[in-house]
Amino acid sequence: MKLAKSLLLGSAAGLVAVTGAQAADLPVRAAAPVEYVRTCPNAPIGGTGFFVIPGTETCLQISGYVRAEYRFSENNDYTVEREQNDIDFFARGSIAFDARTATEFGTLRSFIRINANSTNDATDAVLDQAFIQFAGLTAGRITSFFSFFGGNLMSGSNGLSDPSTEVLAYTATFGSGFSATISIEDAFARRNGIRASTAAGLDNLEGGQELPGLVANLNVAQAWGSAQVMGALHQVRHNQPGVAVDDELGWAVGAGVNIRLPMIAAGDALWLQAVYADGAVSYADAPSAVAEFNLGLNDAYLNAAGTSLVTTEAWSIAAAFRHFWTPTIWQDIQGAYGEVDVPTTAAGFVAAPGVVVRGTAVDYTWWQAGTRLNWRPVSGLTFSADVVYTSIDPDNPVRAYNNGNLVLPATVVNNDGSTWAGRLRIQRDF
Repeated sequence: MKLAKSLLLGSAAGLVAVTGAQAADLPVRAAAPVEYVRTCPNAPIGGTGFFVIPGTETCLQISGYVRAEYRFSENNDYTVEREQNDIDFFARGSIAFDARTATEFGTLRSFIRINANSTNDATDAVLDQAFIQFAGLTAGRITSFFSFFGGNLMSGSNGLSDPSTEVLAYTATFGSGFSATISIEDAFARRNGIRASTAAGLDNLEGGQELPGLVANLNVAQAWGSAQVMGALHQVRHNQPGVAVDDELGWAVGAGVNIRLPMIAAGDALWLQAVYADGAVSYADAPSAVAEFNLGLNDAYLNAAGTSLVTTEAWSIAAAFRHFWTPTIWQDIQGAYGEVDVPTTAAGFVAAPGVVVRGTAVDYTWWQAGTRLNWRPVSGLTFSADVVYTSIDPDNPVRAYNNGNLVLPATVVNNDGSTWAGRLRIQRDF
């Protein structure tokens, strides 16, 4: 019995040994290592919300917002009343991708933001920004380097222009928050038209772009806030056949300051900005339309004799103040004032002594004021409501029009004009 049991155990052991040897000869697939998504380990490169793209050393942040707006705005009286949309519904979905990689030359960054909009049964998708930054270089589509404070606190923010445009720029940093930038920019974002100084030449006479816009700024950002001085050169080039007139060089200068005011309340701040422009009136960002009329606003005019190209001058000052009533409720107050100086050669637009027609050139002053109230009940969700008033006071009275036709009797004129606008906004940021 013991012999039989011994033989049986021996046979089993041999079977196990043989089976193990055979198993050792079979190919075995190693389990793939699991790589979990990690937060970006380098805060100066990534910061809040960044994670490491698996298999790379690149930190990526995905962010965006959903915005719904319900708007009101007085329309121009020269449009037939039943064709006007005083009420406007608007929705936007915005998505942004910010990718950063540490290199021996500093951070390599690429950024994309796409906005998809829908309003009045019309939809569009816009590449708002797309740029690369590396070792001080910025290339692509980004906010103009002339811009400092873009406003955007209310339905109207004149005097504060901050368009996105294509650039090739270099920024030098000097420490202690100081930096300087020189930027070559697509001038199309700043064009405001060229007109002839006679009623027969109302078409835009702007020629093709030979020179890009040249922008430079000096900026400082520190604990107290930030400040900037900036300047721009802008080519003014006509396209009037048979007229041998040299191009002009428009220009603009500006300065702005942002002061943090935590001594009043956490988050409080003040902004001030001033701009002067000659032949580049887009930088001063004056309004040109109100409920009663609209006015011509162009970079330059070709005089009636076709012998000179003369530029329009404009200036603006703007201020804004933000105050937190509570940590979740705050108010923005914003105002601006400016003037537009049309060259005397544009007098050919005057339709009668002392009276100009709609859409033509005339000197004028303007001002704008408004406020916005904001409430953030939970993180990432903001309700806001604003109202803004804009007024234009031309040096000459302006004839009233309705749907392109002169309002009768023809003696009806407006010495000034204004418009109200407002909106309710609900926005979810992520």
